[in-house]
Amino acid sequence: MGAPIGKLKIYPTGENMTQKFLIVSNNKTLTSMVQKALGDDNHAAICAEDGLEAVDMALDRKPAAVFLDVKLTHLTGLEVARALRAITPTAQMPIIFLADNPADARKVADARLPYTDCLVAPFDAAQIRRCAADAPNGAPNGRARPEAENTWMIALLDPLTGLYHRRYFLHRLAYEAARSARYRAPLALLLVDIDNLNEINQHYGIVTGDAVLMEAAETLRQLTRASDLVGRCDTQDFGVLAPQVDEQGACELAARISGVISAHHFVHAKLDLHVTVSIGVVYVPGDDLTVNLALLGRAENALQNAKRAGKNRVEVG
Repeated sequence: MGAPIGKLKIYPTGENMTQKFLIVSNNKTLTSMVQKALGDDNHAAICAEDGLEAVDMALDRKPAAVFLDVKLTHLTGLEVARALRAITPTAQMPIIFLADNPADARKVADARLPYTDCLVAPFDAAQIRRCAADAPNGAPNGRARPEAENTWMIALLDPLTGLYHRRYFLHRLAYEAARSARYRAPLALLLVDIDNLNEINQHYGIVTGDAVLMEAAETLRQLTRASDLVGRCDTQDFGVLAPQVDEQGACELAARISGVISAHHFVHAKLDLHVTVSIGVVYVPGDDLTVNLALLGRAENALQNAKRAGKNRVEVG
């Protein structure tokens, strides 16, 4: 029995569970078979039917490995795998593909994804248990390759800055808004705009403007926590989603970002530019889902107020 799309359900499979595994499949019969095979060794199963939800669960629940159906709706199994490989916390998480036929298995092999294995139907419970036992050591038949060879796996990333692109950032915003309301936990959102980027592009060229964006992105990565989500939301805008951060913490983070960027020497080897940012900050205590989902609009208004007030400033919305 599978979990509905968008829902998380833990299937207890024994009193002394030794590992936790994520099963991603639309096929309830397949899900039940894998779940039972894992349960025979007292493992726990977390089930998902939707690809994006599977990415969220892999990030949040940190399973020992992912049993991934090649055929999924919305995102395919290969797209989910590429997304997991593009994110640092899941880059080496073992993935065991479940292929219906040899043709699907060939697609998996041709993708040449690291830390993966592939089982072909009809599936055998002993194979499932064997893959689960091997999970702590990585996929036994997988190939680990240098990071530089995996740079094409950017299913969720902006190719220029390496940050999450707008589509996935908004997906995570909705996800974190729902989780904030469920657990009544605070949630903050910052929109960071590079001041006068158009003028930099016109005066120094697009390549210099891109260099400024890349350096700003790296600065944001260094100033945020591992639990924060940093994305590129527009041409010159970045977003920082900060779970369990209240208004004071959000304002302190915004002030730190503004100060570090204004002091940074951009494109130091050639131009030594000094750049400023305008930042819109919003926060919710987490007790109302409707209010949580309005975070982005409020942040955009706060950012516009900062720009209208003369830029190089922080405005709280």
